[in-house]
Amino acid sequence: MPVKYFAVEGVATHVYHTGATTLPEQVPDLSVGQTVLCLHHSGGNGDNFRPFMRELEGRHSPLAFDFPGHHRSGSLDSLGSVGKMAEFSAALIDRLSIAPTVVLGHSMGGSVALELALTRPECVRALVLCGSAARYPESPELLDRYRLITEGKAKRHFDPSAYSPSTPKEIVGAGFADSLKTDPRAVYPNLVALRAWEAESRLAQVGVPTLVVGGADEDATMREQAEKLASQIPAATLQVVERAARMVPQERPDALADLVADFLGERFGERR
Repeated sequence: MPVKYFAVEGVATHVYHTGATTLPEQVPDLSVGQTVLCLHHSGGNGDNFRPFMRELEGRHSPLAFDFPGHHRSGSLDSLGSVGKMAEFSAALIDRLSIAPTVVLGHSMGGSVALELALTRPECVRALVLCGSAARYPESPELLDRYRLITEGKAKRHFDPSAYSPSTPKEIVGAGFADSLKTDPRAVYPNLVALRAWEAESRLAQVGVPTLVVGGADEDATMREQAEKLASQIPAATLQVVERAARMVPQERPDALADLVADFLGERFGERR
């Protein structure tokens, strides 16, 4: 999959795209369907969307990137708050001249996508929220574990419960390998930022078409959050993917691509 760097707010930002590559600092060809900007989860990176982007390629123009401090983007640190991540995403959208664009957010990326739609609505044409919530009740135990990891006092943590029991072991293994690409000193501030953020009181203000995607095997808390997003965002619909849990973009990229294509076709007239 083609990749390239763009300077965004002084950070060398690693961007993934489909289609033909272009010269450095030149925006890739995004002429197919809608541009879909993908925002990754707290310990992830843009490469997590590679299977999904391949499934959607030819119908739309998906993009993904690594947030600062993640995988191959510059900086060693997380941006530290969901608001700053939304501002950075808006700066990338401006740099690529793709506003308004469809924004697909996974987990933490869903929080950033919601914040972007609420604070920079001119950047967002539609939302796709996967494994996302209006509030994340991150436990003190989880935060303490990651704090100890950053201090070198505990081993890195990987939670396979985010995957469905039906998910092939190689996909779960790839998720573990991807989690090693980002320093825990960036992951820990992400978790702190998510605990400090909420959009429950603002969901009625989201003014764009929204597709909420959940996995049939998600835990009860995340299922409730998906239902809340779908019921309280005015123009939202909920779709549930079988044989998937919280990691739908990695577990069922084919199903997610079809849902996104159908959603965009219904809203904007693009063919599936």
